[in-house]
Amino acid sequence: MKFFLITDNRDAATGMRLAGVGYEIVNDAAQLEGVLENAVNDENIGIILITQGLYEKCADIIDEAKKKKSVPLITEIPDNGGGFKSDAITRYVIDAIGIA
Repeated sequence: MKFFLITDNRDAATGMRLAGVGYEIVNDAAQLEGVLENAVNDENIGIILITQGLYEKCADIIDEAKKKKSVPLITEIPDNGGGFKSDAITRYVIDAIGIA
């Protein structure tokens, strides 16, 4: 299973490309929906990484995709220059097990 990055940050894409991770750079919510749908349906992808900045812009679309399927795992990673929110993992676990 492969990792796949969806981002709006070219620096994140470059770093992941150097690590051998495939990626797609998106510019808006409509583009994100198409790329995310393709990635979720790709049987070779096991983990979808989404940068924090993109998640903050399109949380509703990403959260809906997380709820539809358990595989691949969709998770948020920090952007460069931005800190990672301490509640991100807690929020993901709560979403994953269905507690509101």
